[in-house]
Amino acid sequence: MKGIFCEIYGRSIRTQILEYILTFQSSDFAVSDIAEEVKISRPKAYEYANKFEKQGYIVKSRVIGRTQLYKLNKEHKHVKLLMRTFNDCLQLVVDEHSTKNKQSAGAHTQSASRTGTVSAKNT
Repeated sequence: MKGIFCEIYGRSIRTQILEYILTFQSSDFAVSDIAEEVKISRPKAYEYANKFEKQGYIVKSRVIGRTQLYKLNKEHKHVKLLMRTFNDCLQLVVDEHSTKNKQSAGAHTQSASRTGTVSAKNT
């Protein structure tokens, strides 16, 4: 997972895992999901999951079969800060995309007027 959060805060394993967890903050997840998404070994993913659990960032949510699922602890003060930061990162992407679309639309309009393209209103 290498989105805007990792682009801004670095591509460390820790940051990639945080980005994954924050991306799916309303869902629970298995440690194997983290390993697959971040492309790390399962033991390494469990190591990070244990650290995040000890820090209070994630909590056990439920067990399906033999798989322990976790979820983001949205009540933890550091997690609240991370969520705000993550949402700010997403807003940055939306703002950049909107700006590019406006510039593209403006360039298309200018190009059409220079080439003499007739609008539907004039026909």
